[in-house]
Amino acid sequence: MSLLNVSGLAFRFPATDDLFRDAWFEVNPQDKIGLVGRNGAGKTSLMRILAGELAPTEGSIARRGELRVEMIHPSAAAARETSLFDFVLAAQAELAALRQRLAQLESQPDSPVEYAELVNEYRSRGGPRAEAEARRVLAGLGFAAHESGLPLSRLSSGQRARAALARGLLSSADLILLDEPTNHLDIEARVWLEDYLSRTAAACMVVSHDRAFLNGLARRILEIDSGRIRQFEGNYDEYRNQRLLLDRQAWEKYEAQQRRLAAAERAALHRSKLARAVATAPAGVRSSRDHYGRKAAKVARTGRLLGERVAREPEAAKPWEEAPIPRLDFSAVRRSGDIALSVERLAKSYGTKHLFSELTFHLARGERVALTGPDGAGKTTLLQILLGLETADAGEIRFGANVQTGYYAQESENLDPARTPLEVCGAHTLSRTLLACLKLHRDRFTQPIASLSAGERSKVALTRLLLSGANLLLLDEPTNHLEIEAQEAVERMLAQFPGTVLLVSHDRRFAESVTSRTVRLPNGP
Repeated sequence: MSLLNVSGLAFRFPATDDLFRDAWFEVNPQDKIGLVGRNGAGKTSLMRILAGELAPTEGSIARRGELRVEMIHPSAAAARETSLFDFVLAAQAELAALRQRLAQLESQPDSPVEYAELVNEYRSRGGPRAEAEARRVLAGLGFAAHESGLPLSRLSSGQRARAALARGLLSSADLILLDEPTNHLDIEARVWLEDYLSRTAAACMVVSHDRAFLNGLARRILEIDSGRIRQFEGNYDEYRNQRLLLDRQAWEKYEAQQRRLAAAERAALHRSKLARAVATAPAGVRSSRDHYGRKAAKVARTGRLLGERVAREPEAAKPWEEAPIPRLDFSAVRRSGDIALSVERLAKSYGTKHLFSELTFHLARGERVALTGPDGAGKTTLLQILLGLETADAGEIRFGANVQTGYYAQESENLDPARTPLEVCGAHTLSRTLLACLKLHRDRFTQPIASLSAGERSKVALTRLLLSGANLLLLDEPTNHLEIEAQEAVERMLAQFPGTVLLVSHDRRFAESVTSRTVRLPNGP
């Protein structure tokens, strides 16, 4: 029996067009569903409707019995004094309450009977098993054992977002809705989460820009495109292949109809000319005018029928076609020396926290290299050392001749919030082309950076960097907030870039597409 059935669903915000309409699908037990679509297509809105947080404009959702739905939002948990472990275990509300009562009784030795009864109840309800599972989930999401006792107020926003994810995973829901769960996760944690969700008995629906994650987890894809929700069986790669086939068939259908219309128009025009020609008797031929008039009318009628027959066909809409990335002008990027960067025996520590030592690697001109290692290994710190924003404890850095570095910061924090994208990047044609290729809507070109979303700011920062003339790009998580189509555009842009790239990315598909080798920090796995 299905967990829920969606029938004729539509949704729009007030004074806007439908985000989607006439949607029909079901979610079955243990389903693993990927939800894809462009930014603003309505993915989060659809999941909020399924979770009961929003009401649909039209249609209905039939739910199975006491269906338990948990939606895990990408926002971080609020900073408070509750410990990380207690916050996560609170997903099991009854167990958390029993555990809290046990902690109170431990400080009241005059209630041994009640304490013993609560211990037995806690064990019978699976308390120790839930605690072990909470520790396993926290470890899988990258938390060290000693961090479980820290209050949320001492954790970073990224750590609190991972805490919210851990709590949602422990909720015992029948259907888990996850909105960008891989944000703030390194590659190892993403692989762990993919495996965990694949094995869980709960059904899952996931919005993610991580193509490798979707490919490993999803067994069905729901696509929101131009207000329609369509289903595709299989993982992300299989969905893309099916989508390409449908697009090709749509173009073939459209082009075939255009050929029929053109042929009918030519035939109708030919018949019209022929009708005029036969309306008059040839010179020297004696016959009644009615005979040639009837003959001309018959020919003209045949022409009209040809046109009407094609006109009665259902019109094949012209498929939408994405403009390819044009040939980009990187003439401002100077040629560097054969060796763009040499790093010899570099070391860095913060007090007792050791990041790396004896780090040695070289980048040849034109190379694309991925810098890998778990969170905390020092990847961002290394980029900042290369930029001169941090100082190494030991070692040597040498840049090649004519090297000009350009840096993409992880959260695009070096953009002036009061300026517009065109003021930041320039109002010339190439700037507009790059912004459009990265799927930034044209109406956002002249809006203040402060009003843009995180993904839109990322597109502006990447465009400015590609226009800067830098021939050594240091990229720190450039796809963190980009939708899949924009990620693929960045891949195609970097394929044309003539310089050298050193890249930090937790997106496996992106790193594999852009880079040819990796440099692993010494403390990495």
